[in-house]
Amino acid sequence: MTLGDVGAMLVARRHPLAEAAVRETRADAAAYATIEDSAVLADVLDNAREGFVALGTYLASGPPHAEPDMGFVRRHAAKRVQRRVPLASFMHGIRIGHRTAWNAVLEWTADQAGGREVALLASGLLIDFFNQFSTIAAHAYLDAEQLLAVEDDRVRRDLLEDLLGGRDPAPGPRLMRAREAGLTREASCVVLVAVPVKPISDDYGLRSAAASLGGAVGGAARSLTVVRQDEIVVVRSVREELGEQFTRRVRSEWRALADKGTRLAVGISTCHKTVATVADAYHEALTALDVLPDEGGVAALFEMKVIDYLTLRANETARRLIPSAVRDFVVSDSRSGGVLTETVLSYARANLNVKAAAQALGVHINTAHHRLTRVERRTGYDLRRLPDLQELLIAITFYGDARSAL
Repeated sequence: MTLGDVGAMLVARRHPLAEAAVRETRADAAAYATIEDSAVLADVLDNAREGFVALGTYLASGPPHAEPDMGFVRRHAAKRVQRRVPLASFMHGIRIGHRTAWNAVLEWTADQAGGREVALLASGLLIDFFNQFSTIAAHAYLDAEQLLAVEDDRVRRDLLEDLLGGRDPAPGPRLMRAREAGLTREASCVVLVAVPVKPISDDYGLRSAAASLGGAVGGAARSLTVVRQDEIVVVRSVREELGEQFTRRVRSEWRALADKGTRLAVGISTCHKTVATVADAYHEALTALDVLPDEGGVAALFEMKVIDYLTLRANETARRLIPSAVRDFVVSDSRSGGVLTETVLSYARANLNVKAAAQALGVHINTAHHRLTRVERRTGYDLRRLPDLQELLIAITFYGDARSAL
């Protein structure tokens, strides 16, 4: 008996050996167990058969053993990447192939003269073969994965540009990606925009943050996440009303990223009833960024009150309509601790009930009355008149430190 005989046996038995290896792989690896497509399963089986043929030919070639022909490995590695089979599962399948081949050699040589010695020789060559096989397979998988990632990035960027331009995605990869994310023409959606508050030297850092935020708002299955120059844009399909739970998840992820050194400013739009207005939602998210301090944070437009949004969007003309005495009062009081402006805000929150405002502030009612009187004296406003109170609240939003306090 020779190694050539062992090699010939592996080639001759390639079909049952491949079937056994694939069967065990499907039993051990969930990524393979869930494959139902007969064409994909046939390709997996074909890969295993080609592996046993290459191994048998390698053993039969005799010393010095030539480099095994593994050109087929790259083709099959690329197909596993396309099928989203994880690298760990792909490599596990190769290890099972190694075990299946070794068990076949042991079984076939067990009762034959000189079989033990040939099996020992074969064992070293099997290790050499599968070491080379694993190395080539891993590199081929990673190369294919990188190419797929580049292609997927391009598709997602192009899809985002289509949505921002008000264009329906063309049939093909973009339309498929839109459907995967639930971004059909009639779907409701929300847009999140995040920008770093200080430069991120590592491009991977921004991509990692994008993946984290995309996961926080629903993952790849319900969102389109794109790194667009120096910003992260997430378009998320919405099936329910946006609320506190949504922003809680985003804020939790924001804190986790900040703890790791990636500090972002995150703006979130209102809910739009159709993806046809994604461009408007995008600009809303950018507007929400304007309310955030220099250290960043999360601002959701759908959580803002109308007065806060209107004052946020107001131009210099609106600011000049605020009387100078009122502007000077708000600026001065904010610099000195904001006691009087906070009293006004508490008074407004209490529906003009001075007693309730005093209780909320933890002061005596006479103190609250005294503070409000001082405000009226310095601004010229009568705080019992709704138009005067509204103008003062707008001035506080413009010039004070109590933005979104109502």
